Amino acid sequence: MNGTPELQQAVKIVDPTPYFRYLEERFGIPPSTFDGYVLVQPGRKKVYIVTADHRPPARPRPRTVGLPFLRIYLKFPKLSTAAAQQFGHAATRNVIDADAAQAEAFLTRRDFQVRPEQLALCTGRGYVLVRYQGHTLGVGFLIPEEAGGRVESMLPKSWARDPASFSLTAP
Repeated sequence: MNGTPELQQAVKIVDPTPYFRYLEERFGIPPSTFDGYVLVQPGRKKVYIVTADHRPPARPRPRTVGLPFLRIYLKFPKLSTAAAQQFGHAATRNVIDADAAQAEAFLTRRDFQVRPEQLALCTGRGYVLVRYQGHTLGVGFLIPEEAGGRVESMLPKSWARDPASFSLTAP
């Protein structure tokens, strides 16, 4: 889909093929997950995802539309937290199923250790999706180690919880 005429006039629509290929290779997310969406690029650093039938207003002209999707200026594109939460359910690899303590660490922007059995779906160093009880929390960075590995939380600072007052487990 190429998007509505209004969308085509408002923003630059980009070829999604390389981005969807990357997501399929890294996370096992099939490109069909994004059927009905187009990618737009308002600047050099990010692409956004928006429904193909979106009709932005002519005035005022929007700076961009849609959900932040990928940061593309890095060595490897990084899925945004919002996009990970929206589409992470379709991932079949490079996923960490966290326990409560690991999820708390992730949501408070702290690194956490992963056990070897949690790496069964991981292909090595790089971005991973962190899930808790079937829900994708966001993106982490996996650093494999001898006895499992370490995940660095990539949760945006503004989304993080205060470690002193946040708990997923009952007191």
